[in-house]
Amino acid sequence: MAKHLVVYTSKYGSTREVAQAIADGLQAEIANADDNPDVRSYDLVVLGSPIYGGDYLEPIKNFLRGNKPLLAERKIAAFITAAAHWERDPGLTGEEDELLFTQQEYAAGLANLTGGETIDCRGFGGRMVPEDLDDADRGILEWFYRFLMRKPLEGFDLIDLAAARRWGEELRETVGD
Repeated sequence: MAKHLVVYTSKYGSTREVAQAIADGLQAEIANADDNPDVRSYDLVVLGSPIYGGDYLEPIKNFLRGNKPLLAERKIAAFITAAAHWERDPGLTGEEDELLFTQQEYAAGLANLTGGETIDCRGFGGRMVPEDLDDADRGILEWFYRFLMRKPLEGFDLIDLAAARRWGEELRETVGD
């Protein structure tokens, strides 16, 4: 029987929740990237990170750097969580279009960092609870909302845990478990 592992990093817990839903659907083990889990006994490794400031969190990048040779020998799936659902605007052209990344592209980029065989990639929504933000994140977001969006900082929850679980089930079917 194939063994599967979901490795994630999370700043405020949303990505951890999505990772758990995926692991439940996939019938996989789950580990925090900070714990540097041993991937040698797994056939499929699913990687997950939120996007902050246009990048993956450092713990998942450190995990990838430390395990790249092992990950290159495995099947890989990847997901990201993000505060919005990005779609390319059909009216964008040239440089504007080049600056915009979709959730799918971020997830695929994470998978591609491994060198392994990419099975699938997915973007999921995020969650923001203003009261939970650290001072740095709150300051940036309050500025963004006040000056660019012209409204007060508001929380939101775009997470669809049922969709994450279904994706885990789809991955299990894809790898034939």
